[in-house]
Order: sequence, then C-alpha cells, then structure tokens
Amino acid sequence: MPQPSRSSFDLSRLRLAIKPFRLHWFPRLRSTNDHAVALRERGTLYAPSVVLTGHQTAGRGRGAHRWWSAGGCLTVTFVLPVDEAMQPHQLPLIAGIAVRRAAEKLSGKPGIQLKWPNDLLHAGRKLGGLLCERVRRADLVGLGLNVNVDPADAPADLQKSVTSLSAIAGRPLDMTDALACVATELQQLIRCLPETPFPALLKEYDEHHALIGRQVSVFDNGDGKAVNGKCEGLDDMGRLLLRDRGVLHHVIAGQVSAKLSK
Repeated sequence: MPQPSRSSFDLSRLRLAIKPFRLHWFPRLRSTNDHAVALRERGTLYAPSVVLTGHQTAGRGRGAHRWWSAGGCLTVTFVLPVDEAMQPHQLPLIAGIAVRRAAEKLSGKPGIQLKWPNDLLHAGRKLGGLLCERVRRADLVGLGLNVNVDPADAPADLQKSVTSLSAIAGRPLDMTDALACVATELQQLIRCLPETPFPALLKEYDEHHALIGRQVSVFDNGDGKAVNGKCEGLDDMGRLLLRDRGVLHHVIAGQVSAKLSK
C-alpha cells in the first residue's frame, strides 16, 4: 500500500475527528483566512467550521507580513462563534495556548514555546504562527503550523530560523491526526473559558513564554516608534510587560523584535 504524502489528509476520518467543526476542504487557496471571510460574506460559512487547504499560496501574517508555507505545513482557519466576553486581543493568546498544548502532544517533546502575541517556537526557531480576526459575527483563528515541513525547503534566509514538529519528533507525523489534535485542544479550552479566569490561562502562557527575561522592542504599526524593555511576562489583560529604567510599560499590540536564537 502506498504511503501517504507528508501533506495528505484522510478527509473522511478528519470530518469525524474534528466534530463539532464542519470541514470545508480546498486543495489550493491563496489564504484560508481570506477565503473564510469571503464565504462568510456569501452566507455559506457557519460557526463552528474549519477552512482547510492542502496548499496555501499567499498566506497572511500580522500587518504586512506574509506566511511562507510548503508541503507538510498545516494551513487552516477555525471559524468560531463570537464570545462577547472575549476581547479580540485575547483570542490569539487563548488559541496559542491550545495550539502549544497540541504541538507538545504531537511531538512528544517538551520545549515548545509561545512568543507574544501570535508565534510558536522551538529552540528559537519558528514552528507556527496565528492570525486572528473578528469578522461578520465570527472569530477567525488562522493557523500555519509546520508539521512535516523540511527546513531545507525554506528560502535560504529562513532555513536557520524555522523548524517543524517532525524535526522535533524525529519522525513524520500524520496530518489528519495533527489537525484533529489542534481542533480538540482548541475546542476543550474554549469550552472551559466560562469557568477559567483569563489570568489563570495567562499564567500557563507565561510558563512557556519565550520573551520572558529578554530585551524586547515592540514597534507601533502606525508611527514606527518602539517601546523597549526587559520582558516580565503578561499582565492580567494579556498585555506585554516591558520594564525600562524602572518604568513598567503595558503593551497591547505591535511588532516584536527580540533575539531568540540559540
């Protein structure tokens, strides 16, 4: 029997494994987030759903950043009903916790970290990223997760800064199992939100936070000014804490720059 490729899905098994999410599968898309927005505008996409593609050609990161993806990269958007009690800036933190839990289970190895506000790292290398948006009465959680990606396939300037779950685990992983695990962790965490104080979740975030103790600069996306300081974790609202010459700054958004490579 032929072996599945490093980027193939068993769609029949997947539809059952990700319930209550409805699966919307597309072999090729420019961006799962953009397509989810388009489907919402047409009134043909309901929450909770998953928009999944086997090959994403123009994935978006935060701001003007693009997401590079190759064979073996899980590119998916989870479409969730809006929780009015959740602020938009909290969603990538909550989703990040769920994805980090799933990534650790899938790899079987410790050391997977979160980088505020939307990245997953291992040994200073990027493992995945999130793009969360609130549109048309739905919360979108876009995820690019390097499952079976070979870092050697990356552009030359990225090869030393990316990694994958298969590289961490030392073996290829099943893509269907990977998405099912992420969906389960996300669903379970969201289900527990009414009984789990947000600051308690942030404590877990900080336990795996790659920026703590590092010198960090956060650039405002509007005017290019930076807030600098040593990271002390997150406050109870999920803002990044940076201390500079005795002054503690609470940063709610921006582009992060920090030296994280080993």
